[in-house]
Amino acid sequence: MKISFVRIPFIIFFLTFLISFTILKMIPANAVAEGFKIGVVDISGVFEKCEKRKDLDQELKNLEKKFQKEINEKRKEIINLDEETQLLDLGSESRRKNVDLLERKNVELEGYAKYAERQLLRRYKEFFETIYDTVVKEVEAIGIKEGFDLIIKKEEPELKSGQISDLQFKIGIRTVLYHSKDVDVTSKVIENLNANYLKEKGKK
Repeated sequence: MKISFVRIPFIIFFLTFLISFTILKMIPANAVAEGFKIGVVDISGVFEKCEKRKDLDQELKNLEKKFQKEINEKRKEIINLDEETQLLDLGSESRRKNVDLLERKNVELEGYAKYAERQLLRRYKEFFETIYDTVVKEVEAIGIKEGFDLIIKKEEPELKSGQISDLQFKIGIRTVLYHSKDVDVTSKVIENLNANYLKEKGKK
């Protein structure tokens, strides 16, 4: 009974695309002429190099191992009880009691596995929301400090795909087709996030 994660629903990606498209439509055509300062940030790149994400990811892995160990122990106990039951005489009171116990332990195992999966999904959701909120606040801080009028999320999708639908989706969610290196604030976001996180860890 292997614990499995649920993938983020397709609708979230679709809504992200709509929001990104709306933001682009809101940029004035004469933005550059009016002196607008626009930046871009690679959110995937930030998540990949964020030290806080790495630590939280390790916490999740440790929690998953803990749940899986408990599940394996419960499963082993059931196997041992089943083997013991097979050695008992058919129709005996001892065998009947073991069979009842086996049914109860199987139900308990199934319930615990579902509980473990719910806990992991809840923690994963909290972890994702925490990191994303931290990243957005840091992007906002950089935008205010350095006088950006707009900072757009950029995508660097892997376009190699065996399915045309996957390829169309990856192309559809891409919001920035070109930008100069001067407007990319990704490295600044990563540097600031990790510096702040190290200070935060040092206080604990």
